[in-house]
Parts: sequence; structure tokens; C-alpha cells
Amino acid sequence: EKAISQLHALKERLKTDAYLVAMVEALGHVIDELCTDVCVDVHRWHRLDLLELDGQHEAANRVVDAAGYDIHGQIPEKVPKNETFNCDHCGQKVGAAKFAA
Repeated sequence: EKAISQLHALKERLKTDAYLVAMVEALGHVIDELCTDVCVDVHRWHRLDLLELDGQHEAANRVVDAAGYDIHGQIPEKVPKNETFNCDHCGQKVGAAKFAA
């Protein structure tokens, strides 16, 4: 109950003290930025397979650099040489094999 009464007292001070309001808002922005930075870094580490969770290190996010395989380690399906696509940027026709390469 002491914590609740302290929260009520802080709420009342926030209504009247402009300096305290500005300080709390600034601190809130700093905390938001820190949380965003941590989330982005953890996401990057996970995607680059640099993050080990629960002692299990999975290679699911590793980039494969081997002949005959795509970057995910899958064997790409053969595409007919006469199949073409239009480039999204310039509209030029591009062979399907070159489009995905």
C-alpha cells in the first residue's frame, strides 16, 4: 500500500511540476530507444545465427555458399530457358534463370 500511495503522490506532482513532466517524458524516450536498439540487435544476431538460445545452436539461418545450392541450402528447381519475367525496376524482359540469380 505504501507503493500505491507513492504512485498517487507522484501522479499529483506530475500534474503541477512541468520540470518533472519533461524529465519523465525524456526518460521515457530514452527507454524506448534503448528497447528498440536491443530488439534490433537481438533480431540481427538471430538472423545471422550468432545468437545461441537455451544452449542449442541451430544452423537454420546460415548462408550456404556451395555450388548447386541456393543461399538457404536448397537445390534450386530448374527453370526453362525460354521463360522470362519483366524486371520490376525497368520493365525489361529478363530470363527466369538470371532473374533469380
